[in-house]
Amino acid sequence: MSIIDAAKTHFRQKIGNELQCIDVPEWAENGEPGKIYFRPSINFLQQEKIMALADQDKKGEAIVESLIQRALDADGKRLFGSASRTELMRSVDPEIISRIVGEISGGDDFETEDIEKN
Repeated sequence: MSIIDAAKTHFRQKIGNELQCIDVPEWAENGEPGKIYFRPSINFLQQEKIMALADQDKKGEAIVESLIQRALDADGKRLFGSASRTELMRSVDPEIISRIVGEISGGDDFETEDIEKN
């Protein structure tokens, strides 16, 4: 096995593990807290979308993009699409979004802290 094959296998294993989940009590449905599922890591293409916004000093948009890229349902499908961006930016509590992104990215070396530094 070549080094690139080993690196790809490692990343597939890292993102292929069981989905992690956080509860969002503020987004309750039928008396149950909202649930956001996510993978422990994202790839460079996803990170680039987030960092490009942060580099343009669009910190709020970068945090929302992080939520769009990372938030999944129990089946591993994205909860939000790009079309949700405006609604998330204008109509959803930014403190809740920031908290969710912070919790989701807690294991990453990248994300909320990097966005806030830019």
